[in-house]
Parts: sequence; C-alpha cells; structure tokens
Amino acid sequence: MKRTILFITILAISSILLFSYGQSINAEELIHEGVELHDEGKYKEAIAKYNEALKLDPKSIQATYEMSLSYLALQDYQNASEYSTTVINSNDKKLSSGAYAVKSEALAGMDKVDDAITLLLEGLKKNGDEYLLHFNLALNYYNKGNIDETLEHVKKAIDLDKSHSGAFLLNAYALNDNGLWVQSLLSFQMFLLLEPDSKRSKNAFEEILHIMRIKTAEEPVKRSFIQQQMINKKAGVSPPTDKIPPLTNEAGLNRNLVYNAINTTLNYMKSTQRGNDDFVLFKTVNKEIMKVLVKESVGDKEGIFWTFYVPFFTHIAESEYYDTFCRYISVSYFPESLEWWQQNPGEAVDFVIWFEKGDNNE
Repeated sequence: MKRTILFITILAISSILLFSYGQSINAEELIHEGVELHDEGKYKEAIAKYNEALKLDPKSIQATYEMSLSYLALQDYQNASEYSTTVINSNDKKLSSGAYAVKSEALAGMDKVDDAITLLLEGLKKNGDEYLLHFNLALNYYNKGNIDETLEHVKKAIDLDKSHSGAFLLNAYALNDNGLWVQSLLSFQMFLLLEPDSKRSKNAFEEILHIMRIKTAEEPVKRSFIQQQMINKKAGVSPPTDKIPPLTNEAGLNRNLVYNAINTTLNYMKSTQRGNDDFVLFKTVNKEIMKVLVKESVGDKEGIFWTFYVPFFTHIAESEYYDTFCRYISVSYFPESLEWWQQNPGEAVDFVIWFEKGDNNE
C-alpha cells in the first residue's frame, strides 16, 4: 500500500516537473517569435507574443524586457517605462543596463530629460561602465545643449565599444558644435565606415562637405539620430558654415594649417575642370587634410584624436584603397559612388576584407 502511494506521488511530481518544463520551453519559443516580429517592425504582433509568454511564465524577465523594447518602438513611452522598471527592479544583471537605457529613452520621449539623466547615472552606479548607458547619457545631454557632458560620455561609450556607428556620429556632431571641426571630420568618416548607406549617412556626408567648404548653403544641414524623438530643433541642425571656423591651436593641432590647406586645394581645383566634381574635390581635400595631420602628429601627442583617429585614417589615405574608401563612405550621397560599387564588386569586396582584417590578410 505504501509502495503504491509512493509510486503515485512520484508520478504526480514528475508530471508537475514535465508540465513546468513544457511551459518554460513554450515561453522561450514565444519570446523568440516575438523578437523576430519586432525585428521585422511588427511591434504590436511582437507584444502579443510576449503577452502569451507571460501567461505561461509570469516571472519571465526576458519577455518583460522585450515587451518594453517593442512599446518603446511604438513610442508608447508609458508602457515602455513601466515594463523596463519591472526589469530594473528584478536586478537581472544581464538585462539591467538595457532596461535602464529603455526607461531613459521613454522618459526623454515624455520630455523628462532630467529624470532620464538621473536614472542613467543611477544605472552607471549600479552596473558600472556600460556602452549603452554612456551613449544614452550623451544623447540626453546633447538634447539639453550640454556639449561638454555630451563629449565626455560619448567618448567613454566609444572607448568601451568602437563597433557602434551612432556614437561616432553623435561625437562628430558634438565636436563640430564645440568648434572642434577638424576632429569632427574624422569622427564623421569613422561613422560612415561603419554605416555608409543609411539616410543619416547622407546627412553626415553632406555636413562633411560643408565643413570642408566644398558646399555652402543658407540653411544648416539637417541631422539624424536613431532616437528621432530625442532631437529638439536646436540640436537637430548643424552650425552655420558661412563663417571662418575656429583656427586657434587645439590639443596640439594648428587648425590654421588645415584651413589653409583646404582653401589652397579648393582654389587650385576650381581653377581647373576638376573643380566641378564634388566627389573629386572631397577626395583631394580630404587627402590634403591628412597630410597636414601627419606632419602635425610628430612628437608626443596625447588623446584619442592623435592615438587612434589620425593613425587610422592616415593608414587608409596612404593605402592603395584610398579611392575605394572615398567611394565607400560617399555611397549614400553620390549616385555615381553607388554606381561604382555596383560595377566594381571585386574591388569593393577587397576593400571590406582589408578594412576588417588588415594588411596581413589581404
């Protein structure tokens, strides 16, 4: 009798365990399906999947986090904030930084930028240095017009992860706003190497042409970010380009030499037939700028501009791939660059391989 009761009890426990295991698997599958829908831009359908997952597993922090992302994509900031708060309060180490980032974007979307900054500072204290937290802080400070704090946090974001294009774009905008126009040129080009063919790439390349004085316009260049709702009217446009930019020495760089190189090159090019081709102007002016930076880099120069940007782009400018590089980063702006890529797929592939792997792996 006791053996029968024991056997029945074991079967019951086994059934409960199997049922729970089945629930977990089904919840994970639903979350996976939701993520795929989210990536396809079907945010409402994704939310429906996450709700199904939460019915099976109400304590699923992953489903809750994914829910917050989809609500944020829908600009439903209230729900994005509530679900991300649940994730933050769960103290899930893997999702904590992401949840802080989501909630901060939701707060900014509700015009609570100061609250967003306070929250992100809390997130940094709790999670330590994280790319997303520094990048979102930089975005919020930029939205407030605090360029110094913007540059501080976007540089930290870049130091933590140089694979994200958005940080280089924001860095370029902030540098240009701060009068550091030469440094911004290289940050723009780093962004374009990572993201050459988007709408914001076209805007970024146009701003390069303005900084180089190849193009001028009465209206400033429009700017683009991933978080469109975080850009106010003041932060969404470039500074005017009809005035002479700052030419004083900055971080060991004589900017007057760069400015003179630009003007001398443009005057010479415009006296020839090549002066009518903006792509040729860009390619030529950019190379002359790099020549000045190489000369100016002699000595013990410190800072990321001298230790990373200048050596990196000097290597490209002096390589056999320079022309290809210029086509690559201008593909969103010049139709002829796109056409060149389509007609020269072999050279395009060779450049990408060289860029990713270096000289030893050509």
